[in-house]
Amino acid sequence: MKRIPQAVGRSEGGGETAAEAAAVERVFVRIEKIGAMGALIGALEQLAGSSALSDDGIFSWRVNRTRFRGIERFPLTYVSRLLEYPRVVVIPQVRLTAAARLLLGRPHSRERAALLLALTGTAAGMQVRQYYGYDGSDNISLITFLVATMAKAFPGDDLAREACIRFIAFQACVAYAAAGAIKLVSPVWRDGSAITGILRTRVYGDKGLYRLLRLHPAVARAVAWGVILGELTFPLVLVAPRPVARGILGAGVFFHLVNGRFMGLNRFLWAFTATYPAIAHVSRSLRP
Repeated sequence: MKRIPQAVGRSEGGGETAAEAAAVERVFVRIEKIGAMGALIGALEQLAGSSALSDDGIFSWRVNRTRFRGIERFPLTYVSRLLEYPRVVVIPQVRLTAAARLLLGRPHSRERAALLLALTGTAAGMQVRQYYGYDGSDNISLITFLVATMAKAFPGDDLAREACIRFIAFQACVAYAAAGAIKLVSPVWRDGSAITGILRTRVYGDKGLYRLLRLHPAVARAVAWGVILGELTFPLVLVAPRPVARGILGAGVFFHLVNGRFMGLNRFLWAFTATYPAIAHVSRSLRP
């Protein structure tokens, strides 16, 4: 009896696996490039305002380091010295270089891992150094870069890489839902006064929009409830039909664009949309 070759079956199965691996790799590339754009903008902002990190600035390390016990003890003393001004300016410089390389070049896998590790380390370092003024975009960006770095440690493990993508997607959904839940229990969000209150501030405000919403409180209330419901229902993107899922992601992009225009939250757009390739990937796999 003639033996049937088994190579054909393995080739077909291997082809499917290769296609899936390539799809996962494309997801990571998109995550990294979108996230790198946000990191580049953040690094430029930090370099432009680096004088605030001086000893006479609002983010003086002489003051901020008092939050940490034992920071002047060995070996943490070396960390403390690195975070002193002007040495600390090296951190956003490294961040800018790593982000630009991810955006403009085509680094191989090992170089991408090193660049992601640099972005993760510099993000953590600046959060320790500056602390005040950091927000949800910085946290989600740090998580995204950290998980993408971890995925590089398992280049041949499809299950581990898939788990990393799902973690990024679920973390983003939790971030949106948690933000919506916090606003829901807040009376100033439910009556819309939170919107006008934010827009009247010097840091996050906009005079024209503030005056408009102040004259029309019903519009402010509608905007507030639109934000609340949009954030609470965002996790439905994972199981919604494709047109609905695309609409939810499109609404998310629009939401962050509006925040960037009127509140100056430039990094939010890139930090959160960097998770959208992971969300879209998981949505396709969960959709019936």
